[in-house]
Amino acid sequence: QGPPWLNVSPPLRLSAGDGCGHTLLTPHSGTLSSKNYPGTYPNHTACRWRLRAPPGTSLLLAFGDVDLEPSERCAHSSLLLADPQAGTTYGPFCRNAVPAAPLLVTNSSAVTVLFNSTSHRSGRGLLLSYATSQHPGTHYTQEHVSPDPPLATCFSVYCPAGCKDIDGDIWGNPSQGYRDTSVLCKAAVHAGVIADELGGQVTLAREKGITLYESAFANGLHSKRGSLSEKRLIFHKACHLLLPACGDVLEVAAFNASSWWLEVDALGQDRAWVAERAALGTAGHSWAAEPGSDSAWLELDLGTRRNVTGIITKGSSEQYDYYVTSYRVSSSRDGKNWRPYRGSGGQEDKVFEGNADSYQEVSNAFIPPIVARYIR
Repeated sequence: QGPPWLNVSPPLRLSAGDGCGHTLLTPHSGTLSSKNYPGTYPNHTACRWRLRAPPGTSLLLAFGDVDLEPSERCAHSSLLLADPQAGTTYGPFCRNAVPAAPLLVTNSSAVTVLFNSTSHRSGRGLLLSYATSQHPGTHYTQEHVSPDPPLATCFSVYCPAGCKDIDGDIWGNPSQGYRDTSVLCKAAVHAGVIADELGGQVTLAREKGITLYESAFANGLHSKRGSLSEKRLIFHKACHLLLPACGDVLEVAAFNASSWWLEVDALGQDRAWVAERAALGTAGHSWAAEPGSDSAWLELDLGTRRNVTGIITKGSSEQYDYYVTSYRVSSSRDGKNWRPYRGSGGQEDKVFEGNADSYQEVSNAFIPPIVARYIR
């Protein structure tokens, strides 16, 4: 629950299998789908979404997929959109009565989306995104952007919030780029150029493809290892001209920690898992908190106030299989007063997904960036 524009209304008919699937609604964009999408949607379900844009703007709705079992006047399954301000409706839609165009431009800042089903045999259901008149053009795949631009052509796309959890695969990583068959906006979340909870404008280039696209885990998404494609997508991060490039690795002036582990091995020799060993790329064992300690933290002193756009973590595979599965981040400008990181307008401390093994690097982006000297 939240402000009125964040509320997802209860389904029209409450049941064990209500028709609401993946849903993320924000004031400027969002994504919604029927339950089980792209699998067959359930029988006898209903869902109602209320979309509301800021005053003075209007809603643009992009139909990613409308695959509801055909019936006369869409009686078995239907999608209906109502514009309460203008008193008009769009639909009902189903497989034999699809929307006339993939983009519906309304003159209203509020639209109600109604989905319901009766007994049926097939149908992927509904996938819909929206944006406001301030951000026209919502897209799911590269093919919707441009038919076949020349190599290294740059273009810009607006990605709605909620792309992370829609169906579809991505191949590649931010450093190499992504196969152009990847779901574009999902790849943008993986690359860390937009936050899934907000969406945003994406600038990218289509360049010559490469032989192999390596997989990576980043920003809660795992890309796939992919083979040759003719073209690839390269995302560009927006950096301030006075700040270092977003790909630069920041030097750490000093490490500190809540505690560290003094290990005594089988031969009676000491091994110190001190904070300084936390630097990525350090040979041998890493930093580890004292076993059994609660609320452990690692602190990085960057020496001066810096613009921090993300973090990369890795476990310790030196004779062990140690890694951190999730973590929170705090920052400070003076080393005394700490501010928890809450992401893009969040009300709770953001929990980042960490590592699932001790050897793979995992990236997480800070959107917006952190400006601070100290990071915990």
